[in-house]
Amino acid sequence: MKLLYTALFALTLAACGGSKTIYQDNNINDKKLDKLIRDYSANPADTSIANQLRFAYEYLLGQRMVPINQLQFSSSLQDKEKLLNAYIDLQAFYDKVRSYSAVSKLLQPSSVGTEIEKTKLDLVSGHYENALNLLEENNWKSSREAYQSLTKIQQWMPGYKDSKKLLQQARESGTIIAVVLPLHAEGIYYSSTNSGSGLRYAGNRLSEQLVIDLGGSYASSGWYKAYNTYELNNKQISPDWSIDPVWTQLSINEPRYSNREEVRQKQIEVGKDTANKPIYKTVTATLKITTATYDAYGTLELRIADYANKKNIDRMSWSDKHASTQSWATYTGEAGALSNADWELIHAKQNNRPDQFYAEDRLLEKIYPNLLRYVRNQLNN
Repeated sequence: MKLLYTALFALTLAACGGSKTIYQDNNINDKKLDKLIRDYSANPADTSIANQLRFAYEYLLGQRMVPINQLQFSSSLQDKEKLLNAYIDLQAFYDKVRSYSAVSKLLQPSSVGTEIEKTKLDLVSGHYENALNLLEENNWKSSREAYQSLTKIQQWMPGYKDSKKLLQQARESGTIIAVVLPLHAEGIYYSSTNSGSGLRYAGNRLSEQLVIDLGGSYASSGWYKAYNTYELNNKQISPDWSIDPVWTQLSINEPRYSNREEVRQKQIEVGKDTANKPIYKTVTATLKITTATYDAYGTLELRIADYANKKNIDRMSWSDKHASTQSWATYTGEAGALSNADWELIHAKQNNRPDQFYAEDRLLEKIYPNLLRYVRNQLNN
């Protein structure tokens, strides 16, 4: 009835004409209420300001009650948190009004302190029960969800029951122990059974770099600890996940050749004239330059699996290419016209095809940033 009376009063004033007032305002907000509060505090006998203040206050109070009325019977933890925040906002609204004695006497603000404490306890106890149920499932994913609930408890009611102890438990059980296996080509592991230490080195190098960039066993910024196979065996740790990088394609095409000719000219001193000034002669040479382009193609697949249960979790692949060039030359004409760089081309090896490890390194340089980002996201998901 109070809100209805105020609205009717506002319509009556608006019908009488005059300057625009709060009753005709389609955008009543806290800033405008604050101005009315200041105006009324300075002129408490002004009935016009008092009526506008009462109207704006009840309008904004009604806005704050809308989410409370919508959420107060919901059993959802998300809705309970929204309700708690709505009550806290409403209490701050009341407290602001109460801080001005004349305004407080006029508007008689209430309090929702009891509702705040009750809602807070309902929210915290709900998160506590949710965390206990999730921890009973005894897997990393449920433990991470439990951690989120226990973090909410620390936010709203630190020290509730044994929530701090459970928080640490959830953090530990939600941490994935991941082993990064040596890089290998499809069906051929880089191991001691292959031809030479170069293959072993290439395979282990990626896994070691990936473990380092993930933070290794001391990683503190994520939900995981990463090991290579040597560390894992040495510490006798049982992993949760295996991360298996595999070349499913790695090839270097036959070279593409291109030829060009470049003319070199240089003036060289060939003697002195009668005035003892140098005499120059222009010498010329023609370079015939051959350039071979080698295109390397690679597709690297990363396979993530549940190590204990031998189940696939996810996989992703990246494809890229790298072109490397080699040039060499022959010449005709006079050698004196050639530069040091020209002689390097003339003495360069011909058809010096890059080996697999060179191609692999260049391709990995392109693929690795995306691979690392993907692994981090999967481990923290």
